[in-house]
Amino acid sequence: MLMDELLTDELISAWWRLRQLPGFGTVTTNELLDQLGSPRALLRCDRQQLRSLGLSDTAIERWQFDESLSNGLDNLLNWRRQSGSGVLMVGTKDYPEALASLRDAPTFLYYSGNVQALQRPMIAMVGSRHPTPYGRQWARECAAELAASGITVVSGLALGIDGEAHEGAVRRGSTIAVLGSGPDQIYPARHLGLAHRICDQGMLLSEFAPGVTPQARHFPSRNRIISGMTLATIVVEADIKSGTMITARLAAEQGREVFALPGVVSNPLSRGPHQLIREGAALIENANDVLGELGLDIPAPQTNTEQQSLELESPLFENDQANTEFVETETITLREALRVKSPAPKAKPKAPRVAESVHVTSKSQNAVEVPELVTCIDYTTTSIDLIAIRSNLQMARLLPELLQLELDGWLQQQPGGYARIK
Repeated sequence: MLMDELLTDELISAWWRLRQLPGFGTVTTNELLDQLGSPRALLRCDRQQLRSLGLSDTAIERWQFDESLSNGLDNLLNWRRQSGSGVLMVGTKDYPEALASLRDAPTFLYYSGNVQALQRPMIAMVGSRHPTPYGRQWARECAAELAASGITVVSGLALGIDGEAHEGAVRRGSTIAVLGSGPDQIYPARHLGLAHRICDQGMLLSEFAPGVTPQARHFPSRNRIISGMTLATIVVEADIKSGTMITARLAAEQGREVFALPGVVSNPLSRGPHQLIREGAALIENANDVLGELGLDIPAPQTNTEQQSLELESPLFENDQANTEFVETETITLREALRVKSPAPKAKPKAPRVAESVHVTSKSQNAVEVPELVTCIDYTTTSIDLIAIRSNLQMARLLPELLQLELDGWLQQQPGGYARIK
């Protein structure tokens, strides 16, 4: 299949209308594209050739003359005409080649930002929405080093590891956030500022049209794009039963590399990476391990101590334990998205909207609430000074609270500080 074909409104219209026909999902559409050899070949097909491709006379008639098949097309074309925004179509220029090789590659992708981010080698980084401080710091530092080495770091803009990966990468290079909503709908709301910075150094990418709000059923679909468009997926802290593990297994099924960061055995979030290592995932400790496993001869620059200290003080480095998480079985009602205005320099994309979840029904609601101070402590010995920095508490208040948490069974005092035990 030719991948350097330029995308035109005529080409978009032809394939958009085809996709609206009954029975033409992504797999069927991609099979048809493989038979044609290039997207533009569809425009040259006569009725007999369309029949030979498997279209019935009724389907051909509708594709040629049924105006209802063009519903939604104007939304796509209008998005494409906005400065800093665009549309990619499988088989044409700039569409990620690795993603195009999948049977279920999305026909159309909407983006906001810099399409050049797709021209670099891409690596995914995913993990828990409620990571430990160690997991946060490692994800941010590794993403920064990969980005500084010319890698585009791909993740899903979720709370936790996703946010840290984007935050680290955007400071040193390029990153792509793949969304479970339209490219103008930002979820969670606290990542609105991060999303704008990503558009400067990378892009927001989605198979969902502008205006589509996040839904639980969208996220498994988003995950296949994250793993499918990248050379490898790095897993940083994950429970055995989690969306992160689904993404890792999708990557393996797609023929991509899977890397896992080992952790402390007493940390429940180490179970996912450890299971992946047992199943054959490569154990990695730093960015150079990742580059070496992939045969990319690019030594990753080291993050200096002063920069690490600044990164720990970022707004992303905060407790998000109270935030709920989309899971496949939950029911979600969304508040109407609010338009958020942002400075609009000439070449920058239109400001995205904020999408906020107002009600989520999920199994996680019955989970025991973790005290906020506990989230500032690692499963390995954490010094009291570091706990004070992370929690922003004065010693006079911190020490009694640590004692109470130890009595409640959350912590264990050890030489040099405290360790979290559950």
